[in-house]
Amino acid sequence: MPPKKQRARPIVKQTAGGERKELKFYGAAACLALWQHRAQDVIRIYLEERCIPQFSAMLQWAAAKRKAYHVVTADDLERLTQSIHHQGICLLAKEPIALSFNEWLPLIRDDAEPHLLAYLDGVENPHNLGAILRTCAHFGVRYVLGMEDRMPKLSPSACRVAEGGAEEVMLVYLQRPVRQLGQLKEYGFELIATAANKGISLYEHRFRERSILMLGNEGEGINPSLFQAADKLLRIPGSGHVESLNVSVAFGIIAGEHHRQCSRQAPKRPTARQRRE
Repeated sequence: MPPKKQRARPIVKQTAGGERKELKFYGAAACLALWQHRAQDVIRIYLEERCIPQFSAMLQWAAAKRKAYHVVTADDLERLTQSIHHQGICLLAKEPIALSFNEWLPLIRDDAEPHLLAYLDGVENPHNLGAILRTCAHFGVRYVLGMEDRMPKLSPSACRVAEGGAEEVMLVYLQRPVRQLGQLKEYGFELIATAANKGISLYEHRFRERSILMLGNEGEGINPSLFQAADKLLRIPGSGHVESLNVSVAFGIIAGEHHRQCSRQAPKRPTARQRRE
């Protein structure tokens, strides 16, 4: 399988040193998606001998491009990745790109397609972030927003949990969330907040084609200033036997309902496989 044809990318958000960091990514689905989407970012490949047939196309590409690859043991990979969840492969590659709000705004402003955006307020756990990105990829959510210096970058751990979904979604960093989310309302976006026991039932809400779902961490919830700026407040009905849902689970339920409602009206986007063909 050849590397995936890349989308046109705007100027990327640079790290403090002016260059994207080199990180060790691991997990079969995460590494395969990384190679398919941004092969130019791959620096070196490490894999177990048993995984050679599974990644033969990647190794052939590496040989043609003179990219180094090494056949190593499972113990070697555990030391390299500092994880037992490496699944037999590790790629040394540049970190995924991200955008500032000003870089990203023209993309969404000029895009007439339906969009659900996720705004994460203090969601820093890499497993939650990875699970959210996997759900985003499944339902076609292309952007995840968060406050600069508070939303983490995509770590190898988050990318592994995302099972390839991290390569389908871009992170967007906001400097002034209340103001900038308000600016998106001018382009037809409805700002939605979630709460455990407040607001209308998710299943009674009619989503706009353009919606922003704000999610807070399980300790502090959504920042009060953002909460007050919301156009709608939603709750997910349940038994009441627990106080709330895990943030990634809550996002999955709401994203699924948004997709159910809005996909009936919107033309279907080609799948990743169809775009490659």
